[in-house]
Amino acid sequence: MSIYEFATLQTKTSAAPMAAEVLEKYLHSPHNLGQLLGCWISEIGALNRVALLRRYQDKLTHDTERQILLTSNDPFGCGSLLIGMTLDRCAPFPNVPEIDAGHFGPFYEIRTYEMETGGLAPTLETWAKAIPIRAERSKLVTVLHTVEGAPKMVSVWPYPSIEDRQVTRKQAINDGIWPPIDSFKHLKTEMLSTLYLPTSFSPLQ
Repeated sequence: MSIYEFATLQTKTSAAPMAAEVLEKYLHSPHNLGQLLGCWISEIGALNRVALLRRYQDKLTHDTERQILLTSNDPFGCGSLLIGMTLDRCAPFPNVPEIDAGHFGPFYEIRTYEMETGGLAPTLETWAKAIPIRAERSKLVTVLHTVEGAPKMVSVWPYPSIEDRQVTRKQAINDGIWPPIDSFKHLKTEMLSTLYLPTSFSPLQ
């Protein structure tokens, strides 16, 4: 099973484009040990953020790079532009395919939920049944859950326009296929939905 890292870089005000520019250099250097899948800058919602999605061949490789980044005073080479950073190791939900590059956006909705203690197993079961049905309505990039620390889930949904997102979600809700039944039963109320735009170098566009 592939190991994924979903990273969020919180930048100083209006510094996200500059941070992404420096980040591109890092991602094309030997210091980057993961496969770049997506890199986005927040547009609507939680602003001044860069989201980064990478895939690693094994846990050791990810541990090696993450330890360097966490102990560096200049992570990704853009430390002077950051005020916060999270590097979450994740695994995909059941029934979620491997992530492939392509032009699916340009709007990417990234939703993050925190789960209650003990909520991961029932959430995996509930969402695994509903995800394939929902994915028939619009493209799904992935749904991930953290494998360390507090249980969280991250879903990435691309849309060609904000209007398309509204129509697709409304139809899915009206048809009773989304959200999954009892999907929020084990989720905390801290839920965040942000619309991102891909950087020029993101494989997911």
